[in-house]
Amino acid sequence: MKDFLDKLFGKVPEETAEPDLDMPDLDDEDELDFTVSDDGPEDDNNTFINSLEMLSEEDVPLSSGAVQKKKTPMDIARTCVFYISAAVFVVSCVLLLKNFIDQQRGDAIYGELQDMFLGDGFDVTLSEMREDGDALLLNKDMGSSGLSSMTDALNKISAGESIEIPVQNQYNEELAKMRARLQSLGTINEDIYGWIHVDGTNIDYPLVQGDDNDFYLDHAFTGDPLVIGSIFVDYRCDDMIMRNYNTVFYGHNITSGKMFHDVEQFFKDEYFYSKLIYVYTLDGIYIYEPFAIYQSRYDNNYFKTGFTSFDDFIDFTEKVKGDAAKVKDLEFLETDRMITLSTCTNGAATDRYALHAKLVDYIID
Repeated sequence: MKDFLDKLFGKVPEETAEPDLDMPDLDDEDELDFTVSDDGPEDDNNTFINSLEMLSEEDVPLSSGAVQKKKTPMDIARTCVFYISAAVFVVSCVLLLKNFIDQQRGDAIYGELQDMFLGDGFDVTLSEMREDGDALLLNKDMGSSGLSSMTDALNKISAGESIEIPVQNQYNEELAKMRARLQSLGTINEDIYGWIHVDGTNIDYPLVQGDDNDFYLDHAFTGDPLVIGSIFVDYRCDDMIMRNYNTVFYGHNITSGKMFHDVEQFFKDEYFYSKLIYVYTLDGIYIYEPFAIYQSRYDNNYFKTGFTSFDDFIDFTEKVKGDAAKVKDLEFLETDRMITLSTCTNGAATDRYALHAKLVDYIID
C-alpha cells in the first residue's frame, strides 16, 4: 500500500512525513486565510482543480432533457407537416361523423315519408306488359289508357284543356290515394312535385322543384340542411310533366345505397331489361322504360330540357343512344316523352351517370 501511495502522490521524505504544525490559537472571531500558493509544486490534484476553474459555460454540457439544437429548415418543414396532418385528421373525423349523423337523419326523414306515401302502392313490372308494335303497353284488361290516346291528350294539354280518360275503379281508388298523399306532402313543403319509385331498388323518394338547381343539393325535403339533399326536378322543367320533352331528376350517389345510388344498377342486364320507373304526380301516374345509360361529363348537356322543335328532340334522343353504354332501340315520335335521372359517379368531380327512360304508359282520370 505504501508503494502505491508513493506512486500516486510522490515519495514523501521521511523527515517531512509528519510535519509539526504549530497552529496559533484562534478566537471565534478570527478568520483563517486559506490561500493556494502559485509557487508550490503543481501536482495532479492541482491540475484538475485549476482546469475546473478555467471551464466556461459553453464547456459544460447540459443534461439530455435540456439539449437545445438549432432547427434546420427540414426540421421546421417536418413540424409543419405533422401539425397540418393532425389538423386534417381531426377535420376529417369531424366531417365523417357529421356525414354519418346526417345520413341517419336522412334515413329517418325519408323513411317516415315512404311509410306515409307508398304503403300498399301501385306497381307493375315489364313481365306484366305485352308488345304492341315497337311500343310496350300495359295490358288493356288492367285499365291502362294506352299510348293510342297520347296525341289527343297532348293536344288538349297544349290547349290548356283538362284531361279525363276513364280507367277501372281499382285505379281510380289508387289515384285518389296517391293524390291525397301528395297533397299531404304539400302541406310539409309546397315545392312538392311528385314521387319517384323503382321497384326492387332504394329509389323511392319525394320529388321537389326549387327556384334553382342548388338549394336541394344539400337540403332535405323538409327544407332543413342535410348533406344527402333531396331528389329534385330541374327548375327549368314545367310543373306538368307531360309538357316536358325531357324531365330531368337529380340526386346524390350515396355509397350507403341511398338517394340515386341505384342508378348504377341499370348497367346490369337484370335491371336494365326488367325494371320500370314510376313517377307519381297530382296529374297521374307515369310509367317509363329505361332505354339508355352511360357515364358522361357534367357539361355534356345530357340533361337538356329546352327544345326548339320536334326534330331537335329527336336529334337529342339519337345522341343519347349514341353515347349509351347500354341501349334499347326504341323509336321516338313527336308525342313521346322521356325522363333523365342524373347522379354523380363518386369518381372524378366532373363525371356523372345518366339514365334515360321513355314514357310507355300513364294512368290518369
